[in-house]
Amino acid sequence: MRHGALFLAVLICLGAARILIADGDENPAAKSADRPAAGAIRQAKAKNKQPLAITPEREAAVMNFVERNHSELGELLDYLKTSQPRQYEQAVKDIYRVTERLATIQERDPLQYELEVKLWTAQSRVQLLAARLKMGDNESVKQDLREALAAQVDARLDVLKHQKKQAAERLERMDKDIEQLETNKDKTVERQLETLARSAGSIGNAGGKVAKKRGEKKENSKKAAE
Repeated sequence: MRHGALFLAVLICLGAARILIADGDENPAAKSADRPAAGAIRQAKAKNKQPLAITPEREAAVMNFVERNHSELGELLDYLKTSQPRQYEQAVKDIYRVTERLATIQERDPLQYELEVKLWTAQSRVQLLAARLKMGDNESVKQDLREALAAQVDARLDVLKHQKKQAAERLERMDKDIEQLETNKDKTVERQLETLARSAGSIGNAGGKVAKKRGEKKENSKKAAE
């Protein structure tokens, strides 16, 4: 592969990283997730806007991720590192942000993490093959690209089906909560009223004791003055 074409392939292939970051902001499951998860996504989005320093640890994490999930991209990154340092640094930043987002997903849903990694790999391979096709209309590359596109669609379907299942489970839990509240509305109100009344009584008794102690202290001080 010629150097210029190789460089083009890297840039186009790295578009998959940016796609995955964007997908995270528009992900239907992320929008319907609980508040802590949504907050984590907002924080990750804010991080993306901040300057990101490339440390040896982050670089190693990126290369390890790429090697495990798309080794061919790792070869292109090695080329960029020596020939286009600035572009290499940007590429590492983009992929590192992907790994951060995936780590957030892994904490709350290991299965979705696996599906998202599979989708990233499929997207990355499609971008690489598309770059090769731009360098020349080759039937072999076109066939590989067709298969890669099919794999990308399958990966996206797996993610969406998993998200649909999660949404259905959340709706089922909400239906149960609604039914329970509607069935036990009066009992719930009375129970909460009793709890609040006890709490108010405790506060009143405590206040009375404080006032009594203050009165006794004042009376003792008056007697001592006499």
